[in-house]
Amino acid sequence: MSSISQQKQDLREKVLAERLQIPDREWKNKSDQIISSLTNADYFKEAKTVHTYISMNQRREVYTDGLLEDILNGDKRAVVPVTNFEDRSLTHSEIRSLSDLKKNKWGVEEPKHITPVNVKELELIIVPMAAADRAGNRLGYGKGFYDRFLKEAKAIKVGLVFDAFLFDEIPIEEFDEKLDVIISEEEVIFA
Repeated sequence: MSSISQQKQDLREKVLAERLQIPDREWKNKSDQIISSLTNADYFKEAKTVHTYISMNQRREVYTDGLLEDILNGDKRAVVPVTNFEDRSLTHSEIRSLSDLKKNKWGVEEPKHITPVNVKELELIIVPMAAADRAGNRLGYGKGFYDRFLKEAKAIKVGLVFDAFLFDEIPIEEFDEKLDVIISEEEVIFA
């Protein structure tokens, strides 16, 4: 493992351990603030096809159930990722209701039935992460699913992160994809 890869792994482990310590009420309140900043932004209001991750609550990701409901109840298409662990890729499926989801064998919510959506149709992509920096760099979970996806996507890429995990600088490698916007409960950064 390269020195930068090790730095990223060390930071990832530290951040994920700290994130698990966030009390329920604080986690939900901060998530609500982040989602409110997102949904009030012009780029969100104007987007007709929005791709968002489905939060893994056991990992204390920024909670996205309310965001999905907003998208589904509005005039937008909701698109979510489907994980292929064998080749470390994502496919993308439209959903019309939260009842369209089920947990896969890894406990990740995914569509029961795939309604494929081409990456070129996406106008806004909401991205999960462990941490980020103010330059738009993202520290993911180390498998590269989103880096490969974001490389081919031309949509606006928005990362959601708790302010405690927003740093001035994080270690990056040449294959790490930058985001256009980072939103925490304290600030919105256009990278």
